[in-house]
Order: sequence, then C-alpha cells, then structure tokens
Amino acid sequence: MILKSISVDCVIFGFDNQSLKVLLSRQNPEVILNQINQQESWEEVKHLFENHPSFSNNPSWNVIGAHIPSTTDLDAFAREIVENATGMNDVYLQQFHCFGQVNRVPNHRVITIGYYALINPTHHLIRKSVAVKALEWFDPTALPPLAFDHAEIVQKALESLRQEVQYRPIGFHLLPEQFTLTEFQSLYEVILGKKMDTRNFRKKIANMNLLIDTGEKQKNVSHRAAKLYRFDMDVYEQLKREGLKFRIE
Repeated sequence: MILKSISVDCVIFGFDNQSLKVLLSRQNPEVILNQINQQESWEEVKHLFENHPSFSNNPSWNVIGAHIPSTTDLDAFAREIVENATGMNDVYLQQFHCFGQVNRVPNHRVITIGYYALINPTHHLIRKSVAVKALEWFDPTALPPLAFDHAEIVQKALESLRQEVQYRPIGFHLLPEQFTLTEFQSLYEVILGKKMDTRNFRKKIANMNLLIDTGEKQKNVSHRAAKLYRFDMDVYEQLKREGLKFRIE
C-alpha cells in the first residue's frame, strides 16, 4: 500500500568543475499512472497523481520524489528513488528536513521527508527512468517554475549542504576520484558562494593530512599540469575518532 500522506523528495546536486547544479525532472504520466493502476491501492492514491502539476498540459519541473510504500524504510526508499530516476545506486545521501505545512499540497495533507544526494555529473552516466520524461540540470539559484513547494525544498537542501560541507568532508562526493587542489578549492567556493584565500586554504587542508598525492598529474591540458590527489576516508575516520574536527573555514 502507498502512504498517500507521506512522500520522499530527493534533491540531487552535481558539480561540473565550474558550478553547482540541481537535477530536476518532468514525469511521464502515462507510465506512472499505468504502474499505479496495477496496484490494489490505486483508488486510494488516484487523485494525488491525476491532479499533479507534472501531468498538466503545461507541466512544471519537480524535485525527484514519490509517495512511500508502507513496507519500505525511509532511507531505503530514498536510495530507490535516486536509482530509479538516474540508474545510480552508490551515491552520498543525507536526510535534511521534514516539510509539513498544512496547505503545501492542494486538497490533501502530505508530509515530505527531504534528502539530498551528491554526484559528479561529468564522471557518472545517468540513465533516465521510463517514468521520467525529462531530466535536466539547473542552477539552484535560477530555477524554472516548480511544482508545489519544491523551490523551498531545493533552497532548504542548499542551505543544509552549505552548513554540512564546512564540518564534514562530504564535498569529495562531488569530485572525481582524482582531483587537483584548484578543483577542490573551487568546489568549496562555489558551494559557499565566496572566494577563499588560496594559501590559507591549502595550508589548512595540508594540516589535516586527508589528501593523498597520487603521484600523477593532469593530462591533455593547455596549462602547466597540476598534481592529482584523492581523499583518504580511512584516515579521516581514524582522525575523527581521535578528535579531529573538520572545519573548512
């Protein structure tokens, strides 16, 4: 049975070495209605989907989400949503807020649990689900018209990401496995929306001993090739147990 009063929405962020993006979708109503019509609980949730803004003649964009089945855990369902929409099953996923305003969804009370996911779109192949008519990356500060309160959900996810990225090294999930120090600094400047002093930034990162010099350099670049590094999660977990406080600012 689908819980018509509880949904899960996943805000998927990506970084393309220059800017932060959010992945939005337009749903395929024919496929979704056909899938739900095959379930015993169809009549209970029929009105939720038939009146959804995504199914109108002028469909809006949406955060990727769905109403949760009664037999599925929240975290597991959030991962299922991301995998069904993108084909990716190994991404960083974090619950960040519960949206429970009374009138956020017209004609029915729906409480939404928000998650955000982090990927690097230039290093992952996204495979669009048949239930999704369109997937597109947008600047989170310049969004198209969104359904319901999805603009608020994106904004809250961005605020949560900006907070967490300063205290936990989650930014590495937005980078390729090997990256330069310039790419690393650029990531944090883009997320936090401000320039950082390069010398101080690199000194702080070096003092944490969290980066491993791979011994390799960039290839096929028009400028002087920079060293490539990777993040050592094992070292981070050990240092955290010993009292390391990751603080990027």
